Amino acid sequence: MSMEIKTVASIVIFSVTLFLLIKRPKNLNIGITASIGALLSLLVGTVTVLEALGLLTEIWDAALAFFGIVTLSVTLDAMGFFKWAALKIIHYAKGDGRRLYIYVALLTAAVSILFANDSAILILTPIVVEITRQLDFKGGSRMVYLFAAGFVADTAAMPLITSNPVNIVSADFFKYTFIDHLIFMGPVAVITVFFSILVVYLFFRSKIPVKYDAGCVDLDCGLMLASHRLIKIIFTTLIIIDIGYVLTSFIRIPVSTVICSGAFSLLIVYYFYSKRDNVQPNTYKSVSKLLREVNWGILVFMIGIFIVVQGLRTAGIIDFIGLLLTSASHLPSYLGFLTPSLAVTILASFMNNWPMTLLGLVSIRYAVSSIGLTPETGTNLIFSNIIGNNIGPHFFPIGSLAILMWFDVIRRGGLKITLREYLKVGSILSIVEVAFSSLILYIEVGLLGLTLPIFI
Repeated sequence: MSMEIKTVASIVIFSVTLFLLIKRPKNLNIGITASIGALLSLLVGTVTVLEALGLLTEIWDAALAFFGIVTLSVTLDAMGFFKWAALKIIHYAKGDGRRLYIYVALLTAAVSILFANDSAILILTPIVVEITRQLDFKGGSRMVYLFAAGFVADTAAMPLITSNPVNIVSADFFKYTFIDHLIFMGPVAVITVFFSILVVYLFFRSKIPVKYDAGCVDLDCGLMLASHRLIKIIFTTLIIIDIGYVLTSFIRIPVSTVICSGAFSLLIVYYFYSKRDNVQPNTYKSVSKLLREVNWGILVFMIGIFIVVQGLRTAGIIDFIGLLLTSASHLPSYLGFLTPSLAVTILASFMNNWPMTLLGLVSIRYAVSSIGLTPETGTNLIFSNIIGNNIGPHFFPIGSLAILMWFDVIRRGGLKITLREYLKVGSILSIVEVAFSSLILYIEVGLLGLTLPIFI
């Protein structure tokens, strides 16, 4: 096959895959969508079988870590942990609608940080839908809490490597540690959560109920409320996992080993607690059923879309994006940090953040190896790619997989958010957060001189 035909084929395959991902004809699973693109890439020859096998060595840790995070999340959900936490915040809000809004947003942020944004949206959004229904909130009053659950979940997924698969893949690509990521993205997470809560509040402040009756909420929490000892075990497990992240980062043990070990341990606890006499049978899910609730489609998607993106090397797109980001980073002062983040934001908003994440990573690695980057420029581009793909895609709903899932959960809950309603909040929030996140990165790298140790 000539290089010209191969180039055209790689662009067509990527475009078709992207079209299927966005349109989802007949509710096509995203894993099947990516598999179609990957299979076409292998059959046409834009990516060889050996190259595809080599690619798996680069993302196995991210895929396994995501499996561990989702397994941990569905186990905690089956235990009633998230419903228990939701009931707690309803109680602590003491009938104040504005206080409840803050608590819902903070709970969402905590779940997103610890269990990844996808888990936070898939688990907490249905709970928020049910809570607002039982509290008899109407129209816009329900929207404020749902927007908080959606946007905060996606924007909070910054401080830990495990908070977003985007972070895991980036760390594996460039071999930096859990601590390295936390140092740079921890302050960014604080500012993004703050602005998410503030911007959504400013848009919906007049519709937030002043008072509500907390007594009318009845969520069946199953196993969790049956045992305070179980609550202690859960919190102890989560603390041990977080400590494990830090300790293993020093000896560069893959992060997936920590989260999978924690998930497996909690799954064992769940199994034995489910056998207790005081557990109601209708509250128990078998371990096999829990594992079926893991979103295997996303795991397949992660692998498939990576193969499709690799095929674009022959089209020169990776070279172009690498040159674009490098040129943008050479602008003076703060602009050299804002412009790369905005470039990634624009591309991710209309392409979806997963393909753009991989395009960005491959492009930056190309720039590092072929162009040669200073430690400051390299660090800037790596984290600008994370900023643009984590929080930038809110500009347009197709930009984020998590937001697409959020729309789907809300629709299944009998509610509807129009594109105009979304853009009114999402576009402004996206620009504000990218601007301030880039400012934090500029302070860290441009003014304080912090860089990733991989460039030293």
